[in-house]
Amino acid sequence: MLLNQCGAETTIEDSMEATNSDHSSVDFRSNARKRKAEFEPGEEEEEEEEEESDEEEEGVGDGRAKIEEEPEARIDYLKAPEWDVDSFDGLEYYSSPEPILSSSDEEFFPEEARQHYRIFKRQMIESKGFYGDRELRPTFHYKGISPMKLEQEALPDQNFRQFWQEMVYVCLQKLNQDKDLNVEFIEVVRGYYRPGPRSKSYIIFMAREKPDGPLVEYQAKCMVTLDGESHPILCRPAPTLMP
Repeated sequence: MLLNQCGAETTIEDSMEATNSDHSSVDFRSNARKRKAEFEPGEEEEEEEEEESDEEEEGVGDGRAKIEEEPEARIDYLKAPEWDVDSFDGLEYYSSPEPILSSSDEEFFPEEARQHYRIFKRQMIESKGFYGDRELRPTFHYKGISPMKLEQEALPDQNFRQFWQEMVYVCLQKLNQDKDLNVEFIEVVRGYYRPGPRSKSYIIFMAREKPDGPLVEYQAKCMVTLDGESHPILCRPAPTLMP
C-alpha cells in the first residue's frame, strides 16, 4: 500500500502549527530557532541541517574581513535515506550547559521549560526517537521531534493514525522483503513527528509474525521527501526495557 501525498509536506507542517498549539515548541518556534545555538552549543546535527539558518554570514556588518570558505554541499531533498541505518546509534546524552539569557529571553526560555527540554532530550536519545513524555512542555523539542495525537489532523483527509498506518505498510513491506519475514500490521499505538522537506515519522505499532506468532510491539521510522515519496528507514521489534 503506497502513500499518496503529493504536496503533503507543506500541508502537514501547516497542520501541525495550526493544531498543535498545546506544544510550546510550536508556539515559540521562530524564537527558539534563533537562540538554540546558545542553549545547545555544538548540537547542530544531521537532523537540523535541513532547517534554514538564521545566522548572518561571518564578517558581514561587524567590521571583520569575511573569511573565504569552501561552498557547502547542497542538500538533496529528494534523496532516499539509507535503509536499516539509525541516526541515533552511538548517540549519548550529555547535560546541556545553562544558557546566558537576557531578561527578554526568559519569556521564551523559562527555567521549567529548560528542565523539560533536558528530560525530553534524554528520553529521546535513550529511546532512539521513540519515546518522549507527552506531558512535558519544553520550549522546543529535541531535534524537532514532537509527539502527535493519533486523531490529530496530518493531512486534510487523514489524521496521524491513518497517515502513520500507511508509513508502517511501507516499512513492513521493506522489512519482510529484506529479512524474508511475514510480519503483519495490527494497529498504530503512538508516534512522533519531525516536520520539514525531509520529514520523519517515528511510529510504535503492534504486529504479529504470521501465522501464529504473539503480538509484538514494533518500531518503524519513515521519511517523506520533498516530492511526497515515502521511504522506509528502519522497522524492528521494540527493544526490551531494562528493569
